[in-house]
Amino acid sequence: MPIGDIDVPVIGKNVTIAVLVQGHILFAAFIIGAVLIAATSEYLGMVTKQPRYERFARNLARFVVLLFASGAALAITFVIALITLFPVFFSYLQNVFFWVFLVEAFMFLGQIIIVYAWYNVWDKLAYRKSLHVVFGFVAGFMGLMAMTMIDAVASFMLTPSESAVSDTASTFLNQTMVPLNMHRFIGNFGYAGFLIAGWAAWRYLRTTREDDREYYDWMGHFGLLWGFGFTMMQPVIGYGYLKGIRESAPAAFNTIMLGDKAWVFNLLMIWLGIMGVAATAYFVHKLRFSVKPMNFLRKLAIGCLAFTALFSVLNLIPSDASLIPQIGLVFANGENTNIPLGQMYPWKYIGLIGLMLVGFFVLGLYLKATAGGFRWGNASRWSQYLLITCAVTVVFTMITMGYTRETARRVDNEPGYLIYNCVTLDQQLTPESCPVEGLAGEVR
Repeated sequence: MPIGDIDVPVIGKNVTIAVLVQGHILFAAFIIGAVLIAATSEYLGMVTKQPRYERFARNLARFVVLLFASGAALAITFVIALITLFPVFFSYLQNVFFWVFLVEAFMFLGQIIIVYAWYNVWDKLAYRKSLHVVFGFVAGFMGLMAMTMIDAVASFMLTPSESAVSDTASTFLNQTMVPLNMHRFIGNFGYAGFLIAGWAAWRYLRTTREDDREYYDWMGHFGLLWGFGFTMMQPVIGYGYLKGIRESAPAAFNTIMLGDKAWVFNLLMIWLGIMGVAATAYFVHKLRFSVKPMNFLRKLAIGCLAFTALFSVLNLIPSDASLIPQIGLVFANGENTNIPLGQMYPWKYIGLIGLMLVGFFVLGLYLKATAGGFRWGNASRWSQYLLITCAVTVVFTMITMGYTRETARRVDNEPGYLIYNCVTLDQQLTPESCPVEGLAGEVR
C-alpha cells in the first residue's frame, strides 16, 4: 500500500480530520478564553472585594480543569489521525515548522501544569492573592502562545510565504498570520463569554433559591459583556484577515466571497445578526432593572436595537440570485442576476461598520447603567432565552468560520490543496505553482 493511501470507511479521511480538529477547537478556544476571563474575575474580586467575582472565577477554573482532559484527548487523537491519514503532508509541515511544533508542545504542557496548580492551590494562596492571580494569567498566556504556534501553521497552509523554507521568520510571519492570530485571540473571549452567559441563563431558569438566582442573573450579564464586547471587534479584524487573503491568495478569496462558496459569508452574517439582535434586546430588557431610573438610556438602547436589526438585514442580502448552488438553491438567472444592495462595496461595508458602531454604542450605554448597579434576580425568562440563543449561535459561528477558512483552499477542487498552491489533497507536491522554495528538499 502506498504511503498515505489510507482512508476511513463511509465518511472518508477528510471528514474525519475535520470533525476531530473542529471538536478540538471548540474545546481549546473555550479553555483559553475561560482561563483569562476567570483570572480577570479573580483579580476584580481581589480589588472590589465582591464575593461573586471570586465564586465565579473558582467555579470556572474548576470547569476548565474538568474540561482539559477532553480537549487534550481530542488534540492527541487529531495529531495521530493526521500522521496516519496524511503522512506525506505532515512530513512537509514538520520540515517547515519543527521548532514551532516543539514550542507549541512545551507551551501546551506548561499550560496544563499551571492550570492544575492554579486551581489546586486556591485555598493555600488565599492570603497571597496577587501571586495566585498571576498563576491564572500565566496559564492563559501559555495557552495563547500555544494557539499562536498553531495559527502560524494554519495561516501558512492558506497563504504560504514567498521565501525559502529555511527562512523561519517568513514562514512563521506569513501574510495572514498576524490577522488570523488576532482574529482567534479576540474570538476566544467572545466565544467563551457567550457560552458562560448561556450556561448562567440555563442555571437561572432551573434554580429556585433567591441567592442563586441573583448570582446567575449577574453571571449571565458578566458573560455577555465579554461575549458581545469582543465579538463587536471582529468585523475590523476580520476585514484585515480577508484583505490579507485577497492580496496573497486571490483565487481562494474569490471562492469564499464571490464564488460558489459565497453563501458561507452570508451564513456567518446570519449568526452575527442573531447574536447582535439577541444581545441588544437583552441590554434593553436589563435596563429596566437598573438601581437608578435609566429611561432615556433605555430609549436610546431601543433605537440601537432597531439599527442593529437594520444593519443585520443589510448584511444578509446576497450579491446575486445564486444562493447555494451546491443544493440547487438558485433563483432567476443565478449569478447573472445581480442584487445591488448585496454588493460588498459599499453596502456590506456599511452593514458591518454600522453593526460594530451601534454595538459599541449600546454597550457603552449598558456599561454606564452597570456603574449604577442592577437589581439582580428579577430577569424574565425570555431574557434568559436570549442568552441561550447567543450561546448556541456562537457555536454555529465557530463551526462556520472554521469551514470557511478550510474550504478557501479548495478552489473548485481542481485541485483542492492542503497547502495552497503547494500540496494537493492527495498529498502531491506542485512545485510549479508553490511559492515556497525547498518545501520537499529541492532547491530552485
